[in-house]
Amino acid sequence: MLSCEVTLSKSALVQNISLYRKLIGEHTKFTAVIKSNAYGHGLKEMATLAIEAGADLLGVNSLEEAELIRQNHPNVIILVMGSIPKIESRKQLLADSNLWVMVSRLEEAIFLQSISPSPKIHLKLDTGMSRLGQTQKDWKGIAHSLKEKGIELAGLATHFASTEDFTEHSFSMKQLNRFFEGVQIFKEAGYSNLILHCASSASAMLFPEARLNLVRVGISMYGLWPSLETKLSLSLMGKNIETLKPVLSWKTQIQHIQSLETGTYIGYGSTFKTTYPTKLAVIPVGYYEGLDRKLSNTGYMLVNGERARILGRICMNMTMIEITHIPNVNIGDEVIILGTSGNESISADDHASWTNTINYEVVTRILDKFPRTVID
Repeated sequence: MLSCEVTLSKSALVQNISLYRKLIGEHTKFTAVIKSNAYGHGLKEMATLAIEAGADLLGVNSLEEAELIRQNHPNVIILVMGSIPKIESRKQLLADSNLWVMVSRLEEAIFLQSISPSPKIHLKLDTGMSRLGQTQKDWKGIAHSLKEKGIELAGLATHFASTEDFTEHSFSMKQLNRFFEGVQIFKEAGYSNLILHCASSASAMLFPEARLNLVRVGISMYGLWPSLETKLSLSLMGKNIETLKPVLSWKTQIQHIQSLETGTYIGYGSTFKTTYPTKLAVIPVGYYEGLDRKLSNTGYMLVNGERARILGRICMNMTMIEITHIPNVNIGDEVIILGTSGNESISADDHASWTNTINYEVVTRILDKFPRTVID
């Protein structure tokens, strides 16, 4: 028996994608970003669900992820957004006209065009992220070099650095304006009718002018807000966005129950000591399975519609929760790690708040070995 279960709500995904469809209109393509095991939701499962829900293309980080998707979806367009190490040795995998590859260097573009069939080349411009992409001072030079060598560009892209972190978006607007300057440089070099894209979840919500030909939506497709600042920004801008619905639920079962006397220590390091007779449930999920150890003595789970506090340190494969106040709890009863039980819910945002991280990390770290089951 599996130690826990991860379920995916198809209806929630459909609603979230439909929300973006209303925002972006019919002329902007929707990229379902399913990199990093689809943010913990399951790469293969989410690829199929996103296509069925109307995504125009799938976004991944690596060529390995694209290869996994190709096993079930031979003709879907896949956008590879991360760098490709040892690109010269991956010629066979890259020979795919439905593969769109974002590159940062002239050498990568030259190599990709030498392949037959050639993948579509999208050049990344660094407008302020200081990560991948060509810096602004090099744009004119690389534009002319690409043209002189007869390189066919399919698109130009960039990525916003701070849209999610602030309610004041002057830096994002500076990046967008820089990107438009880059587009003009490439147009003057002879590149027109390029696919232009720069908006991810937050920027696609906030900035109509950034939606362009294509948006790359990750975290919000899964029903999670990019940040509290994104919510506040929308409110300050007077924009009404429909409610996002979390796609993922994570649950397990009680495997053991303990009745402890007052003054009993719990777990490694004896970090918790009972101050009253305490009833404890043990579940078979720990930090190996993806539960953040910083939830120790801090976080909660749900049992029979009630919150059950985590007591003691989270172990590698087990966690202890208090059920003193919850009647009629038995071995085998369901425990909700992420999701809803009765009138209570615990979200990835709750976990992020309790552990001083972001919801992206909470779901992405769920062990990929657990099957993802599609419901509704």
